[in-house]
Amino acid sequence: MYLRGFDSGRELLKWVAIITMTVDHVGAVLYPDFEVLRWIGRLSFPLFAYLLVLGMENTRNIRKYFTRLFVFALISQVPFFLAVDYAPFESFNIFFTLSFGLLFVYLFNQGSVIAFVPLLVSLALPFDYGVYGLATIGCMYMLRKNTNFGVTFLFLLNALFLVAWNTQFLSLFALPLILLHNNGSLTRTTNFSADFKMPAWRKYFFYVYYPLHLFLLYLLKVYFF
Repeated sequence: MYLRGFDSGRELLKWVAIITMTVDHVGAVLYPDFEVLRWIGRLSFPLFAYLLVLGMENTRNIRKYFTRLFVFALISQVPFFLAVDYAPFESFNIFFTLSFGLLFVYLFNQGSVIAFVPLLVSLALPFDYGVYGLATIGCMYMLRKNTNFGVTFLFLLNALFLVAWNTQFLSLFALPLILLHNNGSLTRTTNFSADFKMPAWRKYFFYVYYPLHLFLLYLLKVYFF
């Protein structure tokens, strides 16, 4: 169901996700020895995964939503590999993970037999967070349907990757905020009038911010570090 309203709790989650992502990237690009920055950054992806599922629930046009994510995945790839010092196709940025994660949960929600295809793609291509990323998005989808079920699978998923990627277990510290929103404690919705039009800057802020902040971090690394 499409909701015409401003959810202040959802906006809070978005800003926490953006800030912790930025801290993570500052650590990855400029201060790789300051591991605490990367630890803080572990909170960002589950928040974005949850926000993606909310976006799927509220969008009027899933095709446009996917296209927007995928176009910015292409736009962001150059700033991404420059900032993190990868070869051009060594890893694909988070927008690829989010766009295929959206496709995965949408097809699964539709009961489509090809819902597994995005998972196979994430195994074949070096997406940021890989199949773990799409599975996390799947857990957030489950959480929206059944909180206990989704939380249990999220813990199991992180336990599965604990040995190979132990710091990612810190992502579970994002759960309290997610659960507060999911149970309505953070949700404060202001309804829009029928003729209200969302400002373009608000709609596209994160999409533009992601490649822009990576490019700025790259410039800082080149000229000052």
